[in-house]
Amino acid sequence: MSGPPHPQPGPQSPRWPPGPSGRWSRWRGPSIALAATLATHPAPALAAPAAPPGAPVAPPTSPAKPPPPPAGEIPTHPPRDPNDAPFMRAPNNQFGNFGLRTSPEIRRGYSSVRRVALTIAPVFASFRLPFLCRPVANCTPGAGATPTRQHGAGLGGELDVQVIRWLWMRAQASYSWHPVADVRVEDDKKNVTVVAPSGTIRAFGTGIGPVVALDLGRFIPLIEGGIGVLRVASPAGVTNGQLGEACLDNSVCDVGLTCGGDNTCRQGLIFDLYFGGAVDVLVRRHLSLGFQIRYHALLTAPGKFPIYLIGGLRLGVRF
Repeated sequence: MSGPPHPQPGPQSPRWPPGPSGRWSRWRGPSIALAATLATHPAPALAAPAAPPGAPVAPPTSPAKPPPPPAGEIPTHPPRDPNDAPFMRAPNNQFGNFGLRTSPEIRRGYSSVRRVALTIAPVFASFRLPFLCRPVANCTPGAGATPTRQHGAGLGGELDVQVIRWLWMRAQASYSWHPVADVRVEDDKKNVTVVAPSGTIRAFGTGIGPVVALDLGRFIPLIEGGIGVLRVASPAGVTNGQLGEACLDNSVCDVGLTCGGDNTCRQGLIFDLYFGGAVDVLVRRHLSLGFQIRYHALLTAPGKFPIYLIGGLRLGVRF
């Protein structure tokens, strides 16, 4: 080999293991031992000199506050998940916010959570009864009398109380006016006689009965029936059998009148049955609009109907 020969360790030099650089390190062993000693037994810290007796003691100072961050660097509100944002309104590629119907219904409709309903209705009313001498052919009462129609208008009202979800109890009343003209006859001598006076036939009816309400959301079909009374007041009479006049044979009087003990026709009552239907539309949570029709029949002859008919628009309040 070329080059000077490697120096050989003397007899006094210990043989140290090679260091990480591949060379022999003579003082590596003592350096490792000193580092281990300092790590396990750190040097004690020097204590501050004690203050002389009677010297004032300085109050402890709090650590200095860090400077505030630059404006806008840290947001004032916590971070927000974008998935929590509300959906866009339809139809911007989003589904509409429609409530799903369940079976059975968990959320009841407006109509099923209202226990009381008050309704008023302007009505069209019509009689179909054989009023005495209206027309002249009816001046002789009996089986041959022809029922005539007397049209009018009025006002009706209803109070409904819920019993169960689909069944209500109703108390109803109505009042109507029916203008009529006088009826005259002419005899062989050209004498004209009034046999039925002009005026207004007034009818007041009331009744009570059940109502079946089918809750179809905002549409509520109603089917009603019941029993009631009808008071028919005719103008003051001019012919026997009319109001205030003498009774006819067999104590017969005009429609709605009864023969009194003095053989005079007086005001009476007609007991009747009624049935009908209506449809209400809930336009607000407490307000409804609709229309109705109701037929009346004699309690003693229910097959002869209608003797009285009303129909009109409805305005209802539910609470």
